[in-house]
Amino acid sequence: MVLDWKLMEPKNYKKILIISSNFYPEISDNLIEGATAFLKLKKIQYEILTVPGSMEIPLFLKKKKNDFEGYIILGCVIKGETDHYNIVKDITLSKIYDFSYENNFPVSNALLTVENYSQALDRSKTNRKNLGQNAAKVCLELINKINEK
Repeated sequence: MVLDWKLMEPKNYKKILIISSNFYPEISDNLIEGATAFLKLKKIQYEILTVPGSMEIPLFLKKKKNDFEGYIILGCVIKGETDHYNIVKDITLSKIYDFSYENNFPVSNALLTVENYSQALDRSKTNRKNLGQNAAKVCLELINKINEK
């Protein structure tokens, strides 16, 4: 799928829900800044739900789906010295995408899975890779694709 970054004119979207893991607050804040700046630019309403860690994100997917048109998932999992990194990222991402596929529901993802904190900073900052903004763009693109007739 080739994404059209020109994107659509503002439509009558229901709100978008940003679910953000706040385990690394600086990273989360950067990602939120990038995503919300783009949504404001496109005049898209949104709400932010902050959860303590990445594994808590899937708890809210089904609960909130009738109130929102799409989700933007933000957060960070940094590789450590144990298998905990693999467990957290594998379970979390599996549950997120299982929900999306089973419900035909647009979910974009900037749950960063990185080797170290500096990689996370580089990917999250709005003046660098700005993956929060990319996640917002992808969410709107997915909504458009799913709603095509």
